[in-house]
Amino acid sequence: MSNRLLRAYIDETGDRGHSARSSPFFAFAAVMVADEDEPGLRAVVARLRRDLGVPEGKALHWKDHVKTYSRRQHVARCLSQAPGVLVAYVLVEKATLPSTSGMYHDHVLFYNFAAVMTIERILLAARDWTGGMRDAIVRFGHVRGFDHSTTKDYFQLKARTDPWIPWDRLHGAVHFDNQAQYDGLQAADQYAGMVNVALRPDQFGGHEEAHLMRIHHQIRKDSSGRAWGRGFKVLGDPTTVAQLPWWPPEGL
Repeated sequence: MSNRLLRAYIDETGDRGHSARSSPFFAFAAVMVADEDEPGLRAVVARLRRDLGVPEGKALHWKDHVKTYSRRQHVARCLSQAPGVLVAYVLVEKATLPSTSGMYHDHVLFYNFAAVMTIERILLAARDWTGGMRDAIVRFGHVRGFDHSTTKDYFQLKARTDPWIPWDRLHGAVHFDNQAQYDGLQAADQYAGMVNVALRPDQFGGHEEAHLMRIHHQIRKDSSGRAWGRGFKVLGDPTTVAQLPWWPPEGL
């Protein structure tokens, strides 16, 4: 008998550049939901599309439709109530990348390496899912102009060289799809936006962490209640994040 399914949807935030105008972090947000709970997530996204006036056939985008604080509050409040949802973040602190490293100069390698770290979090969650292991169907948001065949090749390489990752929990091939086609990808875009405004300072050095804190209970954690390494993976210096002025004393 085959295992039950886990649906995983991933979107990105930030950029992979190193200019003065580039974001300090690049991040993937992975939204995971059991197959039987997905209708609840889709209902939340449908409500948000109606409330925010997203035209039919268009994707709900954080940068286009959730520009004000009140809209961000509404998105976070609604998604925080979606049943059975777990979230995992993978962050790359770009300032810690050596200028001699492949990831610093090669944006394809940068993306693919972070994508593998995200797949790790998903497959480990599928293996350890409450109620029994699951097989994960994984969908990334398609990046315009990016050759995702290189990502698939990189996954295959890692499947041969990193056997500790439970690759047997991956159901079929990894997909790269247009956000407008899947409510789960649109949800992932919103979760990515929440972590972006929490991490990235505004013009006055402030942060907008309230939305991330509202969905804190959905971030995947270990048995002790800590998200580090499970739902919050940082490639770089973790203390950079932990020293943010809003970071909870007990951590995530």
